Amino acid sequence: MSTPVQLYQHLVEKFRNYSTEELIHLNNEIVKSTGWGSSKGTFRTAILNTFSKRGIDLSLIIRREDGFTTVILAPVRLDENVLVPLS
Repeated sequence: MSTPVQLYQHLVEKFRNYSTEELIHLNNEIVKSTGWGSSKGTFRTAILNTFSKRGIDLSLIIRREDGFTTVILAPVRLDENVLVPLS
């Protein structure tokens, strides 16, 4: 059985081969779905990490205030290299 860290590392490696459009579609499906528990969070974190490594601006969906980081749980679209929440 794999640990969350092993799953995360596996996903980051796998997502490296996905197109940006495929990752956006996968992100949007994940945020619309229910259930999954911690695996859902691991999947989304790996997707966001892959976007970040590609130099895509996540500033409209990730906010840092007073030492806390908040990630908006919303479908996104890419607009001039910036991920923009749809809702």
